Amino acid sequence: MSFDPSRPTDPDTAIAPRTAADLVAAIPYLLGFHPADSLVLVSTHSAGQPGVEFTLRVDLPPTWAVSEMAAELARVVCAQRCDELMLVVVGGAGGPPGRGGQPPRAEVVAEVAEACTVAGASVWSEIWVAELAAGAPWRCYGDCGCAGALPDPASTPMAAAAVVAGQVTYADRAELERVVAPGEPSVLRRRAALLNRRIDELSREGADALSSSREAFAAVEHWVDVAAVDRPQLADEDVVRLCLALSDPLVRDAAFGYAFDGRAVAAERLWSTLVSEAPDPESAEAAVLLAHSALMRGDGALAGMALARAQLAWPGHRLSGMVRSALDAGCGPDQLRDWFIQGSERAAELLSRRGGRR
Repeated sequence: MSFDPSRPTDPDTAIAPRTAADLVAAIPYLLGFHPADSLVLVSTHSAGQPGVEFTLRVDLPPTWAVSEMAAELARVVCAQRCDELMLVVVGGAGGPPGRGGQPPRAEVVAEVAEACTVAGASVWSEIWVAELAAGAPWRCYGDCGCAGALPDPASTPMAAAAVVAGQVTYADRAELERVVAPGEPSVLRRRAALLNRRIDELSREGADALSSSREAFAAVEHWVDVAAVDRPQLADEDVVRLCLALSDPLVRDAAFGYAFDGRAVAAERLWSTLVSEAPDPESAEAAVLLAHSALMRGDGALAGMALARAQLAWPGHRLSGMVRSALDAGCGPDQLRDWFIQGSERAAELLSRRGGRR
């Protein structure tokens, strides 16, 4: 079951949508991409008024999986302490409903609404929309018969806010997946072999021949500086050296600190490059760094995709699993920010003290 969390919105700067349709049109900018054939849950403060607290997208399930999905969504709603919800079906089987007929996938909406209500959330709106595009038909699932044409998503206040914030909104989920997709298989196999040989060499030479943690962090810092100018062009030996550096937990934890200073953009560019160009399982360390960087700037969709990539590269990867569990348990970016700041500062302090070798 594929879940995509939202970019969090700041209650102090949130812009109130005028209508439910306005809020539906803003969904691509809440999620970070244009969903299709999806169920989207939007948690609001008061019937769509300012402060969208949480947005979650899930694939529309087959009929046999509806109950399981509804139960899982109810657990998320409870963990996130959602009070009021809008449920939106995007696409789904069939065309626009006929006069007096129900929109597609009404059984999904009904079961999810019931489960979320039992979990303590009030469902104030249930809407179907053909697609998230200007002029697309939408309709309520209720007896009110509300219907209309969707306003242009690109003209919403939330779209303008996303542009001002420098946030990228992807055309679809597949485009977002490509950001964290592995690179050319033959290149990755070659680099994996080089990395294995290098690890064997270091093992034969003994622990005293390993590079110090401070030297390893210096290599990472060099490439962050390079990435400040443009996407870095990494040779095989560069990838091997960076993988070895980030395999040191102190170096990796200290690298989380880049998200909190003027090098945040450059560091994220490096992690994004390394996720694609490093072999598995070593790419998991770059993936969790990318997830953290995306999360700290409010891109929940990319963060979730990067965490999934880390687990795919290294099943059971501990840190990415901890971050995913924290998010699922209702921890927000602000709570995680404090955790990562403390961890990166502690790692940086230990690096500054460490003059010997690993």
